[in-house]
Amino acid sequence: MWLRDVGLRLSFFQLMMCLPTIYTNVPNYSDQYNRRSQQPGAGSYGREYSENRQLSFNRLGPVKFEDPRIGEPQPKRREYLIRAHETPSVAGQNKCRIWVPPDTVEKYSHPSVIQADQANRLSMIEVCCTGYSASRLMGVTVCRAQCGCQNGSCRSPGECECYDGFVRNDNGDCVFACPLGCQNGQCFLDGSCQCDPGYKLDETRRFCRPICSSGCGSSSRHNCTEPEVCGCSKGYQLTDDGCQPVCEPDCGIGGLCKDNNVCDCAPGYKLKDGVCQADCYQKCSNGVCVSRNRCICDAGFTYHEQSTMCVPV
Repeated sequence: MWLRDVGLRLSFFQLMMCLPTIYTNVPNYSDQYNRRSQQPGAGSYGREYSENRQLSFNRLGPVKFEDPRIGEPQPKRREYLIRAHETPSVAGQNKCRIWVPPDTVEKYSHPSVIQADQANRLSMIEVCCTGYSASRLMGVTVCRAQCGCQNGSCRSPGECECYDGFVRNDNGDCVFACPLGCQNGQCFLDGSCQCDPGYKLDETRRFCRPICSSGCGSSSRHNCTEPEVCGCSKGYQLTDDGCQPVCEPDCGIGGLCKDNNVCDCAPGYKLKDGVCQADCYQKCSNGVCVSRNRCICDAGFTYHEQSTMCVPV
């Protein structure tokens, strides 16, 4: 009996002696985590980007902040330019008056016949100017601007105004802004935006812009498109000669794209409707004169022999 009591006491004594050792060998995970965050390269992303997580300010009042570079007027594409044969209506309302063959009047969208020229076999009609689409509202033709805008409304042809809760990024697209969302980042309940690694807040502090630590040069044609990746700004495309301007549509055989949607015409050609055109005998409205005897109609139009115009298909 006494031997069993001695054995139990020894076991209890050995257990008490081992407890400090067991406790001291338990790993301290908080210390390991803190040491890990201080190691070189910790918290990096992709190509060893340093983690750059910035918070935006909380600003008072419903003030809209715009990047000054985005606010600069950009040259419009040809599809948004009023054509040379269009005369803006005195009444306004984004309507223009044009002369067309009488047998083609019904091919235009919601036309209003204003005048007839029997001698020249032409009719003056009033339609929506180029860059506007026609619709009927309570018996009245309404001309609304076109701009191909998502998450916004068309302020004028080719110009988009973002809805509340959205902001224009460097590409001119309307993207979510906090508290709805934050491009390349995440929103917090206080309305601030925290950027993902490799990104930083823009000047408006409403969306995150990629970081190129070495910069992309002084030319406005180059831009940081991804973290540590330089590409071409909007309106330019990458070629063997670097970032070159894009003109939509092309300037034609007699022109050179000098800048984004800016054409430089060669001798014998003149800028008309956004394209360098030759001096041809045809009227070639809604088309391009590529030579004195050749008119190429725009998409959706066909050549009308009697009037030498391009009329809707």
